[in-house]
Formats: sequence, structure tokens, C-alpha cells
Amino acid sequence: MEYNIEEGFAWIAGHQTAGRGQRGNTWSGKPNENLLVSYLLKPSFQLLENQFYLSKAIACGILFGLQEWAKITIGETLPLYIKWPNDIYLDNQKLGGILIENNIQSSKWAFSIVGIGLNINQMEFEDLRAISIKKWIKTPFRFEIEEIYQYISIGIEKYYQLFMIKSFDGIDVEYHKNLLRFQEWHIYCAENINFYGKIIQVNPQGLLLLERENEIKTYDLKEIVFIFPK
Repeated sequence: MEYNIEEGFAWIAGHQTAGRGQRGNTWSGKPNENLLVSYLLKPSFQLLENQFYLSKAIACGILFGLQEWAKITIGETLPLYIKWPNDIYLDNQKLGGILIENNIQSSKWAFSIVGIGLNINQMEFEDLRAISIKKWIKTPFRFEIEEIYQYISIGIEKYYQLFMIKSFDGIDVEYHKNLLRFQEWHIYCAENINFYGKIIQVNPQGLLLLERENEIKTYDLKEIVFIFPK
């Protein structure tokens, strides 16, 4: 059935009750307040070993689109960041997230579903670390969700094309330029121990390389937690 749907097809939802995020977390929000969209992509199977670059490309594309929208709509850019591996942050609060499900058939990359959730107009959250564009800007006006969707779609297409032509170095530069806490010392927790560390890189496999106590340690998603000021 999936092969009868054109690549780039997008599903937009006004509300979802069983949204999923990283670490098995759920994603929920008030109806018709946020952008909830999924894209169907069909990358070349030759790119399978570089699949985390797709995640990097999507994150870069979202930031590009949001910044283009912000410059036109509010006349300035926003303090947007990518929190490893693929959350979207506004200042030090979570604006949204990305979940990519890859379908592999006969050792080939059949297709990917790229799910994106971005907080746009919602003003109240159960998660104290969550933020929306409207809440951060402190405006009484409602932003057009479809307009933001158009901008991020353009951004995603731009960086997806770079992925398809294997422009991994360009994607990497943009990803790290926008990476939250990149080359800065902050507090983390691993194995129930808090420590200061500095992000050195997110490698091609999506692992976090962190300088800690004069050595470089490598972490997977479930092995380390970012500690934020209260």
C-alpha cells in the first residue's frame, strides 16, 4: 500500500491521542493548537548505513523553515536549537520533536515515516519544560499552523535533497551549528552520577561524544540525561 503513495506525501492531524516520542514517551497536546505532521519519504537503499544523517537533515530543515517563517512573520529569528538527538528547543525549553520510523525490507530501505510535533499556539502544558511559539513570544494573536507547515516543508525538502546527494558534511556542519550545548560545559547524569561534560560531536551513528574528566566518552540515547536548571 505504501508504494502507491507518492514520496513527500504528508498527513496533518489536528489532534492525536497516542503520539509517541523518544525513550517511549508520549506526545500529547490540545486539539488544533499545534502542528502534527507526518511525511512519507523513500530514500535510496544505498543510504541505509547513513540513516542518522536523515534525522540530522530533518532537524536542520525544520529549523531552517521556522527561522524563515519567523523573519517574515515577526521580523526576527528565534533562539532555536536541536537537542540531541532530534528534539527542537526554543531557548532551554522543548518546542517539539521528531520521530522517524524506518521500514527495512529484504535489507533495503523501503520507506520512512517522519513524524513531527511542534507546539505553536498552546499556552498551558503539563510538562514544565515545554513551550510554544505563541507562549514564548507572549502574543495574544494566533499563528497560522498551515503557514508554518509550508515553511518547514520547504526546509525539510532542502535538507532532504542534500541527504539524497550524500552531502553529509554540509548537513553535519549545520546540525552542529544549531546543536544545544555544543562545545559548552553543562551538567549531565549517567549511571546515576551527575557530572560536568562538554558535547564534542554527534557521530554518524547518532551517538553523543562528550568530554568528561579529560577523556571522550560515547553515549547512546538511554545512557545519559541532560540536567537543566530548575
